[in-house]
Amino acid sequence: MLSETLHEFDRIYNKLWAEIRDESESENLISQGFDSEVSVILTDLIKRRIFQLNAFEIMLHLEPNQALDTLKSWYLSLDLSHHIKDQVSDLEIMLSDIKDILGEEKLREVLSCSEFLPENKKNQRVKDAIAFALDED
Repeated sequence: MLSETLHEFDRIYNKLWAEIRDESESENLISQGFDSEVSVILTDLIKRRIFQLNAFEIMLHLEPNQALDTLKSWYLSLDLSHHIKDQVSDLEIMLSDIKDILGEEKLREVLSCSEFLPENKKNQRVKDAIAFALDED
């Protein structure tokens, strides 16, 4: 019954909201190591823009290559100036997380990847996000 499903969704959504933001819960998941099913779910959260920043941070720890591939395909390779969803607002945090977790060299590698569209590099908000992540603002 739809009513029951809606109530269950609300309960689970609120539980996920609390747990994905809880640092000890995230650390516990990360310490458990790679789990392909969890990786798929986290990637789906990023793509669906549901707790995407938290999911991306966890993915950087669990499966860094998958996290970076998701960033490239769902953010950097789309023309962000004409995209229906405002993904530029996430870049500041995502790029900073890359630097904090994987290091500045990896961040610079991502910023120079072929998937990063030239038009995105010219977008002022993207430039600001990059400057913020590189502590150049």
